[in-house]
Amino acid sequence: MAKKGSILICDDEEIMREVLETILSSAGYRIDLAKTGEEALEIYSQKPFDLVLMDVSMPGMGGLTALEELIKLDPEAVVLIITAYATFDTAISAWEKGATGVIRKPFQNEQILAYAAKGIKRRRKEEERQTLRQVMTRSVKRDAIVGRSEKMEEIFRLVDRVAPARSTVLITGESGTGKELLARAIHEASPRTDNPFVVVNCSNIPS
Repeated sequence: MAKKGSILICDDEEIMREVLETILSSAGYRIDLAKTGEEALEIYSQKPFDLVLMDVSMPGMGGLTALEELIKLDPEAVVLIITAYATFDTAISAWEKGATGVIRKPFQNEQILAYAAKGIKRRRKEEERQTLRQVMTRSVKRDAIVGRSEKMEEIFRLVDRVAPARSTVLITGESGTGKELLARAIHEASPRTDNPFVVVNCSNIPS
């Protein structure tokens, strides 16, 4: 994927595809284009994207149906629905099917860029959480078996429970048992995830 982010634009109107491509490619994003929902699904199945911009009204497979199928393909996909008819029902339907947001036509260039940056940030955060979860899973052992044990699931449930709290969390354990990984997981799952995660080695602090 491109360093800044990869975006798939799906719209049956050529002029709209060109406008969106110009705005986003000028900002440094890598762009792929699709004219139909079917084509978008085919392209996405070959390579995932950081973000998908999907028009809601297209011939054949409509945007909401394509959205639903895309989420089945990749539950973590970040999809923004674009529509000239942004009714309350359309927005609710899009969110229920897994859309990250709804953009109404006509839009400003700055609006598209802001939505793209926010959507890709969300995608990257989710990728970080998935990587962290995999690392934690590999780091926790039970009965000499590395994997998704009952104990591991209990730890993940504990992370989900304590992460929203503003209280201080004390994690104890021997060196090498994954205390820092657990602390990072709590940070990533908390409302403070956008803030820096700072590691301080207390043994290096002068007494």
